[in-house]
Amino acid sequence: MTIIPVRPTDGIATSPGIRPGSDSAGAKPFTQWIDKLLNYANSRQTQADQGVQDLALGRTDNLHNVMLSVAEADLSFRLILEIRNRLTDALQEIMRMQV
Repeated sequence: MTIIPVRPTDGIATSPGIRPGSDSAGAKPFTQWIDKLLNYANSRQTQADQGVQDLALGRTDNLHNVMLSVAEADLSFRLILEIRNRLTDALQEIMRMQV
């Protein structure tokens, strides 16, 4: 029986341009990764807003694509929110440690 190691799947966190493990020329990779993730989520939100506006104005009748873009924007936002919550919890745990 062969055990295959778990690898990251393609998704928001590993989409093109967002690589958490990559280090570029001595820069801070975590902050760059967070910045790219925020920019990605912002672009998804902008795209969803534009799709809803186009649907409301009658410029498109493809409700399916509009709903997919809104769901993708929502998922991106929820991911960022969960990362923030986990970082806040970790910081609070560190602050409770006695030295």
